[in-house]
Amino acid sequence: MAHAAPAPARSTSAGRPATPSVTTIAKALPVVTGALYGFWAANIQRFGHGVTGGNIALGFISGIIVAALCFGIHQWCSRQGSRHIGARAMVWGAFAGIAVGFLHSLANGAILWSVVLGAVVGGATFVAVYYRYYSSSEYAPEHVTS
Repeated sequence: MAHAAPAPARSTSAGRPATPSVTTIAKALPVVTGALYGFWAANIQRFGHGVTGGNIALGFISGIIVAALCFGIHQWCSRQGSRHIGARAMVWGAFAGIAVGFLHSLANGAILWSVVLGAVVGGATFVAVYYRYYSSSEYAPEHVTS
């Protein structure tokens, strides 16, 4: 089986390596995710009562953090190419598990249940993302037809 050498890095006319451009969806998806997460967190924290300044602050802060992490993780993963499949899947799994565990903890549930729920969601996310990255990488077995 032949093994291909990695392609050389692209460069601009000034000799600097070209950086991949950020698409509109790569900007919009974290913003929408952060806004929905912040709204959800603020709504859970209200416990059916009126909106307070603390609810609004919690929503904005948690939404901004989730949007920034989502954007940063996505950018880091897109720069990795087909390397570090396990590390990328672990980062997405930890992110999803922590996010869900935090939302559940806002509902005044038992902290142990929040940890267990976060671990289950994180593990499931790890498996799904690992499968997605592995199946789209160069390490996936080729489909052979006879």
